[in-house]
Amino acid sequence: MKFSKQIILPLSIATTLLLSGCGGGSSSVEENLTCVELEGASLSLNTSQDLSSSTLKTSKELLALSNSLIDAGSNANTEYIAAMLELSDDIGDMSDRILEMADKILIMGEQIGDMANRIVETHKIQSENVALTQANLLQAQTNLRTLLPKEE
Repeated sequence: MKFSKQIILPLSIATTLLLSGCGGGSSSVEENLTCVELEGASLSLNTSQDLSSSTLKTSKELLALSNSLIDAGSNANTEYIAAMLELSDDIGDMSDRILEMADKILIMGEQIGDMANRIVETHKIQSENVALTQANLLQAQTNLRTLLPKEE
């Protein structure tokens, strides 16, 4: 079974959101911030994908129209051709904006990855601190227990 790119992209984003714990009532500020950024990236990707599909469709129509104008030969309306060229220029500008948005999404993805790495590192440090705290408390209890008189 083949899926179109329009279906696969939102599914992969939804999977990423679920695997990252988003939508499950995350408790920490870092997790919530990551989820908000992932959801924002998802919306940006959907918007970018819609714009890209629209641009592709328009460019195909423009190509068909230009081919029909070439077939028409000298009977072609020059004002119509000028308008078509202006539309083509607008499509090029829109494509440039889509690429800029894609670049921003990639940068945001890298930042989310960096943030996730910092969260993991912080968790490791906190886990070590909890283990040391437990060991210290146990030793303190043992020390205090030795100070008490022994029960006979």
